[in-house]
Amino acid sequence: MDSGIDLKGTLPLTLAASWSRHLGDALTETDAVESIRKLGRGLGALVPDTTLYAGFYLRDAPPLVIDLDGEYEWNRDYKEGQYLLDPSYEQFLKRRQSVCLSPKEMFPPDFRDSAYYISYYRPYGMIDEICYLLYLTDDFAAYFSLMRFVGAPHFNASEFRRLVAVTDSVEIAARRIWGLYQEQNRSDAGPSHRLHQMLSAAYESFGAEALSEREKEVTRLLLKGLPPKSVGRMLKIAPGTVRNHIKRIYIKLDVRSQAELLALFFETLQEAAMLETSA
Repeated sequence: MDSGIDLKGTLPLTLAASWSRHLGDALTETDAVESIRKLGRGLGALVPDTTLYAGFYLRDAPPLVIDLDGEYEWNRDYKEGQYLLDPSYEQFLKRRQSVCLSPKEMFPPDFRDSAYYISYYRPYGMIDEICYLLYLTDDFAAYFSLMRFVGAPHFNASEFRRLVAVTDSVEIAARRIWGLYQEQNRSDAGPSHRLHQMLSAAYESFGAEALSEREKEVTRLLLKGLPPKSVGRMLKIAPGTVRNHIKRIYIKLDVRSQAELLALFFETLQEAAMLETSA
């Protein structure tokens, strides 16, 4: 199938031909999950040694996560609240137009040193990421995230340019996949807006009873993985002041590190999710 997008001059001919063949397969597929798999094969032809994660972001509900190979622990934890701290979700909230996000945008400075990366990415061996955010409406976007794991090289500029070149084609596929997904999941209850509200409220109110307003601001940035220096830059306060805030936060919440702070937050999210499930 012709996508209507001319890639002449943007990709080497052999790669363009392989991509077009796989894209055609994805666009003629009648099953949503299988269409994503075929799209992933095409993206893998452009940039090898990658694993595809896919789903849909909503502004007022948890993500719709697509399990391509059965239920995966990483995906389950993600949709149960860990998405709130993810750089790709944060990028989704502040944008409105489709984009292919670079490794630097996905893994900002110091992100690999953050408790979130160490606790949530590194145990699974994830080392690098490029992510498509494809807005089907202002408040709804498909995401296709290409991950590399330990043993593979980091993405380079040439590989990123290849993926950027096919963004429009991937968006066409995303719109078709969403249509197929809706047809195949008509009997589902749909996204839980209430669960998202409860998880978001748990994030906003985390430590509220013990912390001052400024300490809550510092805590939210720490949860997002920012190191103390970046927290100081964001809040325009001196490094020594940040360190003093962190000391008081740790004492008040009875934790000893950023990793323990993150673990306590995830426990709070799990409690919120359990309350919603039992309601």
